[in-house]
Amino acid sequence: MRKRTYNSRKGLIGFLFVFPAVLYFLVVYTYPFIQTFLLSFFTEHRGVSSFVGLENYKEVLTDSLFWKSLINTAYLTLISVPITIVLALLVAVLLDKSPSILVRNTLQIASLLPMMMSLVAASLIFQWIFDPVYGILNELLVKFGMKKQPFFSSPTQVIPSVAIITIWIRVGFSATILLAGLQSIPTHYYEAALIDGASPVKSFFKITLPLLNSQIVLVCISEIIFAVKAFDQVFITTGGGPANSSRVIVLHLYETAFKWFDYNEASTIAILLFVLLMIISIFQWVFMRKKVEY
Repeated sequence: MRKRTYNSRKGLIGFLFVFPAVLYFLVVYTYPFIQTFLLSFFTEHRGVSSFVGLENYKEVLTDSLFWKSLINTAYLTLISVPITIVLALLVAVLLDKSPSILVRNTLQIASLLPMMMSLVAASLIFQWIFDPVYGILNELLVKFGMKKQPFFSSPTQVIPSVAIITIWIRVGFSATILLAGLQSIPTHYYEAALIDGASPVKSFFKITLPLLNSQIVLVCISEIIFAVKAFDQVFITTGGGPANSSRVIVLHLYETAFKWFDYNEASTIAILLFVLLMIISIFQWVFMRKKVEY
């Protein structure tokens, strides 16, 4: 009886410690999500709400601007995510092979500095770098005998230009996760491979990559979510232009809610975005994650 009372008391104390976090989650995330979900089934006219069922979903899914923003988002994701992961893996391997702990820690901090900067500040910096008239990058191109590029002013270059901002911000974060994975791999695997005559390249593909699978999947999910949720860098640099060439899904959601004041349609877009990210995350976690043992 005393043991049960002691365990109950411990459980109550534990619950009291986590209760503020649970309360915060319920108030800040769960309640707004439920409200958003309910709003997607209603429409409002002259202050009167009416239940319309799936009509908002039908309207959104037949809207060409919604599909345009979704395609732009997919394009941004396809550019930024693979490059971010490859660069992060390269940085992590270089840091892991660094002979000096001081050098490794210094470079790791340096790689994390862009992530500590706000996206607004980073976007303003790159807006100046990519300026078609006064930008430093165009000045360098001219010095090397090349033509100035429009970057953010070009329908074909605007998404890759925005992707560069995303990549610059995210490489350090992903590299840190991958570095932690690299440092958790036992060294005797590499020693055994070296005795068997395996080259460093073969060891990387046969040992390092398979054992980094969980971290790579985690990074992949994180980067896809970050790319799909891209807003600040687009809003600051282009505002969705030119001619909606950089209009991404979150910018479309923002303008639907706060420019056109259609909160019901914006809620519908938010729910569709949530479902899309959930499907992508589950797919990656189930089909890409592999348990590797040696």
